[in-house]
Amino acid sequence: MNSLEAGRVLSVLDETLEGLRLVSYITQDVLDTAEQLRDMLGEDLANTLIKHRQLVQTAKSTLNNEQLQASTLELVRLLKKSPSAQRLQVLPYERTYGILQALQYFDQLRLFTQKRLTTTVEEDSSNREYFEEVRDREERAVAERLQLEQKLRLQRVELQKAAGSIQVSEDRARGEVADVQSSTSQSRSAIEAAAKSQTDADRAAFQADLALATRELATARAELARLRSEHKDNEALLRKARKRAEQDVEVQIGEYDTDVGAKETELAKARSEYEEVLTQLHEYNRGWSEMYQERLEYEERERRLAEQRFQAALLNLRRNHAARVIQAAWRAYKKAKEIARKKAKRAAAKAKAAKKK
Repeated sequence: MNSLEAGRVLSVLDETLEGLRLVSYITQDVLDTAEQLRDMLGEDLANTLIKHRQLVQTAKSTLNNEQLQASTLELVRLLKKSPSAQRLQVLPYERTYGILQALQYFDQLRLFTQKRLTTTVEEDSSNREYFEEVRDREERAVAERLQLEQKLRLQRVELQKAAGSIQVSEDRARGEVADVQSSTSQSRSAIEAAAKSQTDADRAAFQADLALATRELATARAELARLRSEHKDNEALLRKARKRAEQDVEVQIGEYDTDVGAKETELAKARSEYEEVLTQLHEYNRGWSEMYQERLEYEERERRLAEQRFQAALLNLRRNHAARVIQAAWRAYKKAKEIARKKAKRAAAKAKAAKKK
């Protein structure tokens, strides 16, 4: 079947599906209330619904009834043609389960038909090969699953054996731990007894050392009292020595003050002499500055005079050079003029001689 024929088949199926969908909204409730729906659906559609209801009521059977089939076709034609047919969808009437199931089946049939019509021979062959490949894969997967289950059962048995051996080892370890705990308890009791005896011995030794230290402390305190009494005498002697030292320091401070006063007098005298010398130096600097300024002015005047003499000499030199140039040009002019005059005289003589001939 070519694409054109397939398109025609699909078009027929689409029209049939559309008509079936429109007819699905024509429920028994719609037929019973056709007169009330006249304003909403229109005169033609309402009359057709009433006529169809009458045929349904009078017909003994809906199968192989040509009048009922013709009425149904007419109703479908009006539903497709009338714009008010869409209003049937908003009515509060539910479609029957049978008609909805028929619509679903017909829609699936249309999709299946489209798929079959649009599938080529090559695609069908490819799908068949793919299906066979998937089936082979499934068979291999089932076989592999059975093998894996067998391996799993074997591994489970091995693990159970290993767990049994581990349990035996654990029981053995628990027994060893119990033995170790028992021996540890006995050792701890012995250690506690030895520690108690050692503690008593250490306490007795501490008491003896404490008594000895107490006696030594009393002796040290007596020695400290004796040293304090001796230190009082030494302190009195040291105070007298400090007083004499303070007196000596005061004498030395007086002598230092006297020397410092004399030095300050000498410093004041030297400072006055320094100021006098500084004043003279300022005067000398001022005189030198004036002389230096006069020297600069003199040199500036001499420079200007030399510049003027140089400019005058240069001007004179330029004038002499210009005079020489003018004189040379004049002599050249006179010489050229004399030569031209001689040439003219010769030419005139030649012309005159030529006329005579």
